[in-house]
Amino acid sequence: MDFKIADAELEIMRILWRENRPLKVAEFKDELENNRGWNKSTTHTLVARLRDKGLIEPAERYGVARYVPLITENDYYLSAEKALLEKFGGAKKLALAMVRNGSLTDSDVEELRAYFKMGGGEK
Repeated sequence: MDFKIADAELEIMRILWRENRPLKVAEFKDELENNRGWNKSTTHTLVARLRDKGLIEPAERYGVARYVPLITENDYYLSAEKALLEKFGGAKKLALAMVRNGSLTDSDVEELRAYFKMGGGEK
């Protein structure tokens, strides 16, 4: 499944995944205000977008909405990886672009070589 999550929305998802419990907006609003400079309205707008996309849902308790993610962090990253590989035309093209642009250091390349020589198993 392909999950379309904007970078700003991802900030909220990361908090929900990290805390691993239903959260009121007030419980993460301050963190986003301090770290991102977002106001209450911005946070509520992004929560509404995630809810409308079916990525989070409120778990009402005592009349207060506490939000929970409907996808796992792993599922999101697998989806993002797939989308990135499709955009670049495969893993080989992505790796070549990273080597050519200096995103992978010589040490990274050597580590990958050793990994593949071992058959891709753990060290």
